[in-house]
Amino acid sequence: MTTTPARALSRRELETIARGLRAFVFAANKHPGGASSAVEAITALYFSGATTLGGGDSFGQDRLIYSKGHAAAPWYGALWMLGAIPVGSWQEVAGFGQIGHRVPRMPVRGAAPGMEMSSGALGQGLSFGAGMALADRRLGRRACTFVMLGDGECTEGQVWEAAMTAARLGLRNLVALVDANGSGSVIELPRQQWASRWRGFGWHTVDVDGHDITAVAEHLRARRDGPTAIILHTVKGRGLAAQVEGSNTLSADVAVEYLPEWDTGALIEDALAVIDRHHPHARPRRRGTASAPGAPVPRRLERGGLLARVRGHAVGESVVAKKALGGELAEELSGLPLLWMAPDAIRNSGLLQRMNAVGSWRWDAADADVLQCAIAEQDAASLAAGAAAGGLLPVLFSMEGFYWRMLDQIRESIAYPGLPVVLVGTSGGLADPLGPMVQSDGCLSALRAIGGLEIFEAADINTAKVLAIEALCSGRAAYLRLPHEAAPVRHALTDLATRPLHDGAWILADTDDPELVILTAGALRERACEAVGRLRAAGRRARVVEVFSPTRFAALPAERRAAFIPPGARAASIHNAPTQVLGALLPRDAVCLGVDGYGMAGWPQDALYEVAGLTTDALVERITKEYA
Repeated sequence: MTTTPARALSRRELETIARGLRAFVFAANKHPGGASSAVEAITALYFSGATTLGGGDSFGQDRLIYSKGHAAAPWYGALWMLGAIPVGSWQEVAGFGQIGHRVPRMPVRGAAPGMEMSSGALGQGLSFGAGMALADRRLGRRACTFVMLGDGECTEGQVWEAAMTAARLGLRNLVALVDANGSGSVIELPRQQWASRWRGFGWHTVDVDGHDITAVAEHLRARRDGPTAIILHTVKGRGLAAQVEGSNTLSADVAVEYLPEWDTGALIEDALAVIDRHHPHARPRRRGTASAPGAPVPRRLERGGLLARVRGHAVGESVVAKKALGGELAEELSGLPLLWMAPDAIRNSGLLQRMNAVGSWRWDAADADVLQCAIAEQDAASLAAGAAAGGLLPVLFSMEGFYWRMLDQIRESIAYPGLPVVLVGTSGGLADPLGPMVQSDGCLSALRAIGGLEIFEAADINTAKVLAIEALCSGRAAYLRLPHEAAPVRHALTDLATRPLHDGAWILADTDDPELVILTAGALRERACEAVGRLRAAGRRARVVEVFSPTRFAALPAERRAAFIPPGARAASIHNAPTQVLGALLPRDAVCLGVDGYGMAGWPQDALYEVAGLTTDALVERITKEYA
């Protein structure tokens, strides 16, 4: 699992590198407290030979998730010294985060080789690392994922969601390093409590002097039968003036008078001399005369091939898509690097039968492609992101109302870095006997507001399959909304498979020279068609447009959108979501029926739609009144 340089570095050489990294940290002067306390751990990770992070012509099989991204200076320094960041001089790279600099203030996935995760939103890194470790195990790779956490970050609840998940899955290829410098921003955190806490969550736990490089390296080499937590007892601001070293107030830059009077350039040059003796590729990469290894090209699936494997349902058949989609697709697409996931919604997604078939109830079933997550939605979202970064194609099912709990994880871990995770929202819209807890309310609007997340909505099972495959093949982050209720199949799968999807909409019911266009989506499709039937009987030339992707439809140029909504035509929409989702696609004076209230839920379903004003009668009445 690990490789060692041709000649192992001595303790003295490692300490020389650490002094150079600490000098770089103080030159950058960005969160120097938490950055300086991590210097020896970074030195051990990249230069001791205990991992493959800095070895050979690549940056190794092993990976580091630097979750405490605000204190990234020592990590950036190590990557630059090894040639992953060819920025020239140390003075130039120490200016990271400035406008135009190739290295951002907070780590961004892909900004440099070895930068696997966009971090800075604290608490998500351990879940992401667990996803990568899970992918490595599933794909048979001999690699270890290391996650650097701050002790302040460990007050985030998602860290403990991830800790439970990693122990439950037996991820022996996952190691967390907790920089226990005793400070969470300005809150004191006792170092002595961390080991027992991690041990209580089922982790192998060791305490170590975090400034003893060889001791840290020794524990990095150890492998056990489950995840390991190395508690690094460190001093915040190690190396600063005595007045501030160890202070609880080092969460920003420090005044110049507290910085050590070092010859920064000489210390960094001494570190580079050691590194270049053991890593001959580093110097030419730093100078830009040799290229650093690029990121692996993610596997892309081909739409036609997947559609050929999928079975459709008969036109006219009524099927609850949320209870059929996952189970059927998981069976039909078996053998691919897919990971079907669900926190709590395993039955609603239809995955339960496949879970039993592939042995997913046993957490040591390494090749199982279905994973029930705990009721920990935030962990599940970042875990899916890490699995995608590790080469799997995750499909995560959850009730739409529960996506409220993972909005930041979707934004930061999935959509911002553009990882190919397909999120499926079941029970979208109104109605459930469980009441307001499950009611999704404005969740679709919140998801729609996340940049980089493509939105799809399916009215029936055949459309859901086509859109799920479209999302899988796009290589992008996507959200697929499924209706709560059974819906009749309108189109054969063979018909849908030949339709272009780039417009994000298609015409359901048409007429020549329409004077009225009704936009609809999901479960309200049939009501829109019924309304058009009545309006035509009254002499109206009306058209129904089903919007299966509001993000794609919104991106259409004006002339293409006019093919759906002709200039001069009046417009209306009906949707069991906030009116703005479809209303934003229409002129301001359009009639828009939706759900803008909070907590509307109950049973029977038809009665709830009547209370919400989402009936055929209500739509016809509003259109007749407004467009008389």
